[in-house]
Amino acid sequence: MFKILDLFCCAGGAAMGYHQAGFEVVGVDIKPQRRYPFEFVQADCLNLDPAFIASFDAIHASPPCQAHSRISRVSGRQEHHVDRIEETRDLLKSSGKPWIMENVVGAPLNNPIMLCGSMFALSTTCGAQLRRHRLFETNWNVGLLPQCNHGGSVVGVYGGHAHDHRRKVITVTGSTPQMNVVRNRSRLTFPVEEARKAMGIDWMTMAELSQAIPPAYTKWIGERLLQFLHVRSAA
Repeated sequence: MFKILDLFCCAGGAAMGYHQAGFEVVGVDIKPQRRYPFEFVQADCLNLDPAFIASFDAIHASPPCQAHSRISRVSGRQEHHVDRIEETRDLLKSSGKPWIMENVVGAPLNNPIMLCGSMFALSTTCGAQLRRHRLFETNWNVGLLPQCNHGGSVVGVYGGHAHDHRRKVITVTGSTPQMNVVRNRSRLTFPVEEARKAMGIDWMTMAELSQAIPPAYTKWIGERLLQFLHVRSAA
């Protein structure tokens, strides 16, 4: 089984996708991650032993995104957040391994692909669509992308909450959620169960979900990475 190193792993959204694709996953983060679902090492990702890095077949990295997030740009708080993208890219290049670096739209990634929840039909129980656009830079060819399929109401999972962007209200009759359009109302906040459903993650808190990558994204990337590794190992 191929092994992938998951840097800046947080609570393991990306890791779960690579696991579902067929990788053995080990996560590294400077903060303790007690809900990380696989083997975990608490350490500074940018100061790992090169011999440890060399023991893996591929690397995924999600350096902190706050410096480039839309919320930081709107609030003018970019300067309060540390940008680790260049340092992370240098580490990935020096590894000699196939790698993936993920970040938010607006981050300075080189020729990235963009994935969207609508490509994987991610949504809440009542059909609010998760888009959650994320960029992925790689040093190998991922191939053709699925199509975005935007439409209907949109759920956003950020800032420790899940919000309905189209300002709709959920009413529950028995066990069947129904949606009614209400104008001039404040944005609806979804419960954590609906945020987990939309993200395809069932083990995280809302705060952890706000920082996570849907596993569907990295499962899709991981399946293509496995093909790349098999072809390379057979050459």
